[in-house]
Amino acid sequence: MEMSQTLPGLIEIVWLDLILSGDNAVLLALATRALPVEQRRTAVMLGTLSFILARVGIAFALLTCAGLPGIGFLGAAVLIWAALALAMRPETPEQKAPRRSLSAALLACLAADAPVALQNMTAVQAAAGGARPLVLFGLALSIPLLALGSAQFITVLRKPPILWAGAALLGWIAGKMAANDALVLTVPMPPALMADFAPPVGAVLAALIVFVYLRGRHIKRVPQE
Repeated sequence: MEMSQTLPGLIEIVWLDLILSGDNAVLLALATRALPVEQRRTAVMLGTLSFILARVGIAFALLTCAGLPGIGFLGAAVLIWAALALAMRPETPEQKAPRRSLSAALLACLAADAPVALQNMTAVQAAAGGARPLVLFGLALSIPLLALGSAQFITVLRKPPILWAGAALLGWIAGKMAANDALVLTVPMPPALMADFAPPVGAVLAALIVFVYLRGRHIKRVPQE
């Protein structure tokens, strides 16, 4: 790949990994904090390993299926969902965790992480444009973020201006992913026009969805007079 194509992809991948991988360490810590001390370290290690393996499996599955008709549109839908999911996550994680066994804590973490892992690796795949080295870079970058995420960092990423920017980026690459789908060749719109038209439409759509959701949540918080 040329540098003019690689550098924007690298920047997008770094930003996407930051907004989609940053809170897993906090999630894991909160899910395991009620465990006995002797089980907590084991749970954190196993949970982190499961997060990594989930992303490895999803990344290679997406690389394998990248050329199939409809995958681009499906991936675009996942990325728009990811934009909304960013807004739906709380600015600060829940501080109380119910008491549970080691296996229950791990299952809870896996259930919470599964959609995030899919969103994360789909975003990386789309930003990489199917280039295996960039996908592997995004996968490798997500691993330390899974282990080192912090609540303070997450709070910054959940602030509306940054949140809207992240959502717009997800929408932009969702548009690119849809425009590159094999089914685009069957629609009346020329592929070149679709490639120019879809990314900004996706960015506006994702940012608008996030704005509407946050506006609605703000209105619900206003006390009824």
